[in-house]
Amino acid sequence: MTMIFNGEQLAKQKALKLKTKVVSYREKGIQPKIAAIFFNEDSASALYTSLKKETAENLGIAYQAKAFSFTTPVIEIQEYLESLNNDASITGIIIQKPWTKKWLEVVPNGDFAKWWLSLVSHIATKKSHGINKDVDGLSPDTLASIKRGTWMQEQMILPATARAVLSILKDYRANVDKEFSYLTEKVLIIGQSDLLGRPLYWHMQNLMQKGATVPQNFGEACQIAVTEAQANSKKCEVKLVGKQGLEELIEQKKSLSDFRVIISATGQKNLINGNLIAPHSILIDVGEPQGDIDLSSCLNKADFITPVPNGVGPMTVISLMANALDLLKPVL
Repeated sequence: MTMIFNGEQLAKQKALKLKTKVVSYREKGIQPKIAAIFFNEDSASALYTSLKKETAENLGIAYQAKAFSFTTPVIEIQEYLESLNNDASITGIIIQKPWTKKWLEVVPNGDFAKWWLSLVSHIATKKSHGINKDVDGLSPDTLASIKRGTWMQEQMILPATARAVLSILKDYRANVDKEFSYLTEKVLIIGQSDLLGRPLYWHMQNLMQKGATVPQNFGEACQIAVTEAQANSKKCEVKLVGKQGLEELIEQKKSLSDFRVIISATGQKNLINGNLIAPHSILIDVGEPQGDIDLSSCLNKADFITPVPNGVGPMTVISLMANALDLLKPVL
């Protein structure tokens, strides 16, 4: 019997704990406040910003949002970001990443990667400003620290979607299979974005290679700790591929059956079907706006599936709020 994950239910449980944390911060004279940027031409960005604002305010976290256009001069957005960096009342900053396709419709022949980097590199981090306001974990400084495996020591955070996936795997271990650890399994990550694929791959790879005992008080994303001996007790591996890499795996008739945990984030409907997976797989679907996993064909073959919607989505929003509070720990 396949377990279908309920993201809204777990997110609500976590929200209760976060509300308590917010109260604790307020008692110490600290008011968490997030400033968000989104872009008018991307309707999805406006919707996500609205959902995040509602969640934040329900937790007692102040949330302000400002809209720009894709055609707004970069210098204008950078200057606004610097004003947020220098505003002591702002404790976290989010730039809602738009779809590349939407951006290119407005800025044909533009360089989206260069444009995006020019914005996220202006979010304050300890390295650049002596204070970390990078709630979504997307600045170059944050990603570099994740790649090095030093993000916890440097008081950085994981991107919210990566944290959401790890929280789901932690919940699976706690409530379904207490012997499970992704650090002793073969894991396949499909999709190489900075939002999920690359930082999650770096983090898992670092832990698998080194073994780890990680701080228990800095975010639940890393609360599954194993020693190096435990990590090597099984043939563990984490592999990161894009759509082309996935097609090559399938063409080589390797299918996906070598991997117990499959995390897919392409937005290609029904990319993963029951013929490709092994029995007892754990399938994390991060497809957007439609799911990557063909639910009907994977039922009763996989052990665990996160659906779209009501899977990773609600957990990503609540993980973002958890990140916002984790950034405040060094100031206590």
